[in-house]
Amino acid sequence: MITKLSIKNYALIDFIEIDFEEGFSTITGDTGSGKSIILNALSLILGNRVNHSLIKNNELKCIIEADFNLKKFELKEVFKKSNLDYFENSIFRREILPNGKSRSFINDTPTNLETMKTVGTKVIDIHTQHESFHLSKNKFFFSLLDDISEQKNIVKNFGQNLSHFNELKSQLGKLERLNASLQNDFDYNSFLFNELENAKLSENEQFKLEKDLKILKNYEEILASTKEMEFLLEASETSIETQIRRLNSILNNISKISDDYVEVSKRVEGLLIEIEDIKYDILNYTLDLEGGKQKIIDIEKRLDLIYSLQKKHSVNSVKELIGVMESLKEKISKNETVIIDIDNLKDEIQKKESLLNEQSKKISKSRLNVIPRLKSELEMILSKLGMNKSKFKFILTKSNSYNFYGADEIDVLFSSNQGSKYNSILDVASGGEISRILISIKSILADHLDLPTMIFDEIDTGISGEISNSMANLMLKMSKKMQIISITHLPQVAAKGQNQYNVYKHHNKNRTVINIKKLSDKERIEEIAKMLSGDEMSSSAINHAKELLN
Repeated sequence: MITKLSIKNYALIDFIEIDFEEGFSTITGDTGSGKSIILNALSLILGNRVNHSLIKNNELKCIIEADFNLKKFELKEVFKKSNLDYFENSIFRREILPNGKSRSFINDTPTNLETMKTVGTKVIDIHTQHESFHLSKNKFFFSLLDDISEQKNIVKNFGQNLSHFNELKSQLGKLERLNASLQNDFDYNSFLFNELENAKLSENEQFKLEKDLKILKNYEEILASTKEMEFLLEASETSIETQIRRLNSILNNISKISDDYVEVSKRVEGLLIEIEDIKYDILNYTLDLEGGKQKIIDIEKRLDLIYSLQKKHSVNSVKELIGVMESLKEKISKNETVIIDIDNLKDEIQKKESLLNEQSKKISKSRLNVIPRLKSELEMILSKLGMNKSKFKFILTKSNSYNFYGADEIDVLFSSNQGSKYNSILDVASGGEISRILISIKSILADHLDLPTMIFDEIDTGISGEISNSMANLMLKMSKKMQIISITHLPQVAAKGQNQYNVYKHHNKNRTVINIKKLSDKERIEEIAKMLSGDEMSSSAINHAKELLN
């Protein structure tokens, strides 16, 4: 329970310090007196964000500090999980510095807002007028059903398993994309390698092909020159061969007369042999040039393939292409071992999904089991709050996907009058009805939550008369299990409090300041009488106030 709250330099507050008692306490005050400001300050030590415009003096530090007595509550594990020292008397402190930065402490250990919020929700629950909006969310009613069925830990474990399941699926997706990329690389490299291998490249063939192509494309010119050389060598009467043979004959005859010509004659005979070889080579070369058109087509086709491969791989020679092919072969060999085995991960995901399915079924079953009891208890409490014809329907259906509360969807229908059809609770409930529904839910939760303190901020809005009496009795009953603090504008509720605090404004040197004090018995009579009749208290109002307090 909260035992002390001190607020310094916040909104219209210079400094206040409030000592709270256990049981049921009420906070009253005129409209606009600052009750909500105190509650807002308290929310800061529970991890809420700071509205810096509410810092009273920007040159001074704002400090909100709350003391909690946690002796009767099993909260050691909560502190331990947040790496905090646990004390039966724990202190939460929030400091907002003049530069706008803030610091948070639990038992003098610096902490962040998320931790402060996590631990804070275990020590105090603040219900505001606007909490009714949460009724439209599954989270509210799932939490309600799970608190009653005492399966909060199971649902929390389910949420942790779901987070792990989602992480595994995300990991699988990444690995599948990586494998697809690796497979694409492997397939593409294999294609490139096969293309080069099928080309059956030879290192020197490009030079030879380009040379042959040049010759073949000049076939006509070479053929004409060959014909002319053939004519010069042997075709005419004055051919080179005929002339050399005649020269050889003359030298043979002279050699018989003089030995001086023998050597020259032999050289001319050798020349005849060389001429025969030259003639043979020229005639054979001419034969190789036959069928040139088809050869040109074949050579150009082959060169086109080589050129296209060189362009694709950004190289300039067949030798480099062969090097690329060897590199691709090495990559392919490595890629075959790089592809990641994801079968084990798939098995783990399947096992985790089976576990989630099993857990979600148990969670759903527990919820279905407590729905009749919750419906009965709510309707019974509401009947005491003047809504004796109210009926609830809790419709639990299987969701198409998991959420952090299981695999359910919930629809809460409400009928406020006998014979009227059921509709969504938000569509049919008025402000006063919502308040009564919410406090009915909170009163049921009080029996199941190990929560030190619950604060109601004008939950009795839209309620008056005998109903306010019933609501006050309900809060008083709840205070047997936990500390209840109610900010109220109803005298019937204020009078039920075992302790009453009054928030008021006073003017000091042209400044308006908020303050709070615990009322004495006499002051309570006066305050409640004022709530009954206004500033001008009549004797009947005072008597009525005394009756309410008795």
